[in-house]
Amino acid sequence: MPARLATVVLLTRVLAGLLAFAAAGPAVAQHELTGELPLADAARRELVVVAGATGRSGRLIIAQLRSAGRFDLRALARDPRAAAREIGAEYSWVAADVTRPETLSRALSGATYVICAIGATERSGPDGPEFVDFAGVRNLVDAARSAGVRQFVLISSAGAGGAGGFNRWLLNLIGGDVLTWKARGEAALRASGLPYTIVRPGGLRDVPGGQAGLLLLQGDRESGDVSRADVASVVIATLGNPDAIGKTFELITDPTVPREAWRSQFRRLAQDAAIP
Repeated sequence: MPARLATVVLLTRVLAGLLAFAAAGPAVAQHELTGELPLADAARRELVVVAGATGRSGRLIIAQLRSAGRFDLRALARDPRAAAREIGAEYSWVAADVTRPETLSRALSGATYVICAIGATERSGPDGPEFVDFAGVRNLVDAARSAGVRQFVLISSAGAGGAGGFNRWLLNLIGGDVLTWKARGEAALRASGLPYTIVRPGGLRDVPGGQAGLLLLQGDRESGDVSRADVASVVIATLGNPDAIGKTFELITDPTVPREAWRSQFRRLAQDAAIP
């Protein structure tokens, strides 16, 4: 075969091979143990959206989520630029306001989980408990349902269950019936049909977490306090946890129990009576 013809044949074969490789697409690696091919979107991490991310508890939640690196994270703020400047530009800030339902659809698009850490900043008015702890929660729940969110985690408060006696009466008096409105926010979530978890922390303290044991209780009969950092850890641990779905529980510190014992307490919690 003449040299020039042989060269043409060789180049034709190489080109055909390259075209076949391109048409086949990139190679997909099999699991080294099972030999199964991964799902097309297996590399895509689940997205957690945090409402109330600029608050004292919310800041700890997004910091812990980012540090853990298990999820993609979207932090909501009324003013994303101010949030990036004051808290950190490393977070993905999105404009949203729970008192304005029209801002929530885009903010929750693609979310797997929603953590609601919102709370009234005034005793009354548009930033008071009625419009934040009740209507704001309800707005966020409606948007989460429309977005197909897999789990909604609400940070409420001990005392919202109706117990508490004098302490509940005093907090409602000082806080514009805050526990009453939080209870109505809880009820809106339970009635929504969304898979949910409701965490009711005791008195919130701005101290480091992990310094003492924690108790997960039900019935809203006990009082106590808990660090915001520990609340953040427990809330994150409920994400995707089947033992936490459909449950409401109080969270307080107990120095007599081992520090990590709380992680095994979700399973023994009873589901809410509203769950079929």
